[in-house]
Amino acid sequence: MITAATLNITASDVTGQKHAHARNFPADGSVGDLVDALLPRLRLPDVDRSGGPMQYDARLQREERHLHRSELVGDALLSDDHLVLHPRVIAG
Repeated sequence: MITAATLNITASDVTGQKHAHARNFPADGSVGDLVDALLPRLRLPDVDRSGGPMQYDARLQREERHLHRSELVGDALLSDDHLVLHPRVIAG
């Protein structure tokens, strides 16, 4: 049986006060799946002040760029990369 490669990723919230690790995350998983897996570990709120769902995006610290949720982890990240998760801001 062939297994997909995995990566170890660290993450923090936008304030830098909360940190989490995703160890052995599948390289063929999406960035969106990785963000969703990290949210409970960072204990970030899942609803906003009005009770609506919170959505988060990730910024790759090494390249100082925002990642798309559809990108594959193995294509966008290297093992031991650091992500900063931040709430998605929708102007309205």
